[in-house]
Amino acid sequence: MILVGLLFYGCGGSAESEFIGGAENQGEQLYLIHCARCHGASGDLGASGSKNLKISVLTDTEIQEIITQGKGVMPAYGQTLQPQEKVAWLSEYVLTLRK
Repeated sequence: MILVGLLFYGCGGSAESEFIGGAENQGEQLYLIHCARCHGASGDLGASGSKNLKISVLTDTEIQEIITQGKGVMPAYGQTLQPQEKVAWLSEYVLTLRK
């Protein structure tokens, strides 16, 4: 019974409570948590009408605005990704998907 309790305790924390590595790695982790289910791991899945991030021509500022405010069916993550630095990490990672 205690083992089950510890298992749930270990799984109860936020998926983004601890990040490993620098800003790009943190951006990748945020992407996998919040974006990959629609955009796909490589940015071109297109689920639920999501845009292909591999061919996007948006600037870093425009990407951050969409992440923060949402667009179309994409929800806003401005309140979820706090501090604001997380939005910047995520945007930087999204730009790497074009390579």
